Amino acid sequence: MKAEFTISEDAPGYWFVPKADEAAAMAEPSRFRQDVFPTKIAACRGALAQAIGSGATELHLHGIGATTGIKKEVRAKGLKPFIYIPSIRTKLG
Repeated sequence: MKAEFTISEDAPGYWFVPKADEAAAMAEPSRFRQDVFPTKIAACRGALAQAIGSGATELHLHGIGATTGIKKEVRAKGLKPFIYIPSIRTKLG
């Protein structure tokens, strides 16, 4: 099972939403922004924790906050990491 998230950045920091909610979150960030993290790696760790909690075997990260620095931690938790080229369009502020 795959867990797929988009990590965005705006004035409060980095936060993530399920990839399926990306367009809506970009249109109304305040409605979707829940946990805000001070760094990219912290946001990636939050997404990893949610993926583990859902029983995922793969973690797919998109957006400006996705960092390849999380790959080792993802593998250590038994998931396969897929980190996509960061998209500037998810930098909202």
